[in-house]
Amino acid sequence: MADDLASGFKNVDRAEDFEVFSKCLTLVDSIPFFAACKRDSFFLLNAAPGKRILDVGCGLGDDAAAMAKLAAPTGKVVGVDGSRAMIEAARGRHGGVSGLSFSVADAAALPFDDASFDACRIDRVLQHIPDPAPVVREMARILKPGGVMVAFDNDWETLTVDSPDRPLTRTALNAWCDRFPSGWIGRHLVPLFLDAGLRDVVATPKTLVLQDLGVADQLYLFFATIERLVAAGTVDRKDADAWLLALREASASGRFFCSYTGFLVRGVKPTG
Repeated sequence: MADDLASGFKNVDRAEDFEVFSKCLTLVDSIPFFAACKRDSFFLLNAAPGKRILDVGCGLGDDAAAMAKLAAPTGKVVGVDGSRAMIEAARGRHGGVSGLSFSVADAAALPFDDASFDACRIDRVLQHIPDPAPVVREMARILKPGGVMVAFDNDWETLTVDSPDRPLTRTALNAWCDRFPSGWIGRHLVPLFLDAGLRDVVATPKTLVLQDLGVADQLYLFFATIERLVAAGTVDRKDADAWLLALREASASGRFFCSYTGFLVRGVKPTG
């Protein structure tokens, strides 16, 4: 499970169980923090009637459908994803939305003409791509002059959890971060935007605090990560059990705490 959610999104079509990924996306969408980040991204894109918008790594298509309603009646939203299973699911969920279409596409080789979109968005996708720079360049390429690009993504080394065992906590959280192909993408977004030729680049940190161990473990897989470290011989079984017990006891007493920070970044393609 830990490997699936951290490193498996880049190969969804080869996974044994597509529902693992579908349920993960649905869980994230159900959390008010992420819903607010999405609304903020739509605002920064200026998703409005008549706009032509590209959603890269659209997943189940829920965000693309929401933007299509904002761009209606004359605008158009295209959702692309490298996973055929995701695109089929998106079409099944949102095939009847006016002005919305979905295509399977490689984010690093988008099948669109230069300067063909007013806005382009990518949400928590670049963390799953080993080399995000070509994707950001492609997104900039298809933007019209004056067009807007928005990205939201995580910096997994900002993940915290309160625990009395500091060394083991560092080991566990770093292991989770390093399972992602681009676990530090949050701190790289601004340089990537600038390297792609965008201007007026602004980054806004977004921090989620959780005090529910059950929800936190669904998002960050603390238990699965520590079990993987035990299986690899990196962590002693006794130390792992003590670490997990401390989390459970903190939860039972209402003292559990964890947080993480993602970054919402906006840039503009220069005119002239």
